[in-house]
Amino acid sequence: MAHPRIVRLGIFILSFLLFSVEFVAGQSLASPSASFSEQTSYPVFSEKDIIYYFCGINGHQSGTLKAVSSGQTVTFTWEKYNSVTGTIGFYSNETGVSSVLTGLSNGCYRVSFRDNGIDRLYRAWIMNGWTEPSSSISESNCQSFKLQGSATGSSYIYYDLSSRQPIIINSGFKYIWYTDNNFIASIQNPVIKDPPTKNTVYRLEVTDRAGCMKSSQVTYQSIVVKADFSWTTDQKMDPQFSNPQAPLEVKFINKSENADPEKYEWYLFKEKSQIEEEASGGAKIDSFMERIYLQNPVYTYENTGRYKVKLMAAKQSPGITCRDTFYLEGYIVIDTSLVKVAPAFTPNGDGVNDVCMIQTRSLLSLDFQVFNRWGRIVHKFSKSGYIPEDSELAAWDGKVNNKLATPGVYYYVVDAQGRDGQRRRKKGFVQLIW
Repeated sequence: MAHPRIVRLGIFILSFLLFSVEFVAGQSLASPSASFSEQTSYPVFSEKDIIYYFCGINGHQSGTLKAVSSGQTVTFTWEKYNSVTGTIGFYSNETGVSSVLTGLSNGCYRVSFRDNGIDRLYRAWIMNGWTEPSSSISESNCQSFKLQGSATGSSYIYYDLSSRQPIIINSGFKYIWYTDNNFIASIQNPVIKDPPTKNTVYRLEVTDRAGCMKSSQVTYQSIVVKADFSWTTDQKMDPQFSNPQAPLEVKFINKSENADPEKYEWYLFKEKSQIEEEASGGAKIDSFMERIYLQNPVYTYENTGRYKVKLMAAKQSPGITCRDTFYLEGYIVIDTSLVKVAPAFTPNGDGVNDVCMIQTRSLLSLDFQVFNRWGRIVHKFSKSGYIPEDSELAAWDGKVNNKLATPGVYYYVVDAQGRDGQRRRKKGFVQLIW
């Protein structure tokens, strides 16, 4: 003789299946407030039901179901499936044209009612979802660091209504990383190359299959440095020339990021042709002309030529020191030497061409003499350690003993030493015109 409990269970299952014949998924039982929904895939049970997902925090019960009649006032009887015993038990009932259940926990719910003489029965599963992400940083070095993401969340499980076999639904976590609302990566543990030089907040968003999303953030404490600089000079530029002349005082402007103030190394290279000449002999050479350990150095280039500059910046952190190097794009180009005397001048005080100006570039020394027709010196300028500002001092104002000289042709002689190693000698005539 069969055990009474087995008989009762068999009657329940038969009843459960018979009622299900009238089931039409989603026709009169729904949950408009659900975050996501999908159909069941029972291994044995032949019908399909809807799974409704609701997002919230861990432990929440936000499930909602609404049953609706055809418009007739009916009595809605709600029941809930017990996955341990495989039985279904009474949950609640309500009379009206519709019935709404709220605050539902996980599980399968069934509602039945008689509408226009026909018995109706509908089922649906409730899943209360939540996601809790975690973010961290590892493997931080001078070249890269690793963002690490992880997440926990709801265990989405439903059961075959015939065999009680559990069906586990993969949470399907999706990981997306951002910084300053800019997309970074869509993998769980991305490696960030070329780390930023500023402390940077990275935000991780984790979303599960139901669309339950939560974010976590972690701050990258920068240990890297970026070297950068530019240069300028106060030397007054002549619009006729594209390059400055020697001697040239250069102010280096440090634009490095995240470096320690005391950890700058400037390398000023020798003139390009000098390096090439020294290297042509095959011997090992030192191409550096000067090393400077200041943040914003000022350096005077005494000679003409083409000069490279390198800056190395560093940042020291516990257990590691990161360095970066920046090379000046192109060269600091300083003009070759030049002397030139205008063929005529008019010392009439009108402010135009009033002096016999000798045009000079990159001179180390200058000797400039002007003679009258009888060979007498009427103007003389001589200086070693010549600088660009001396060109005005070297000019002849057309006076002899503070009186204007006689109009006519005068003879000049120039003997100059250029800062490029060239000797510049010129002789010629200049006409004084009133």
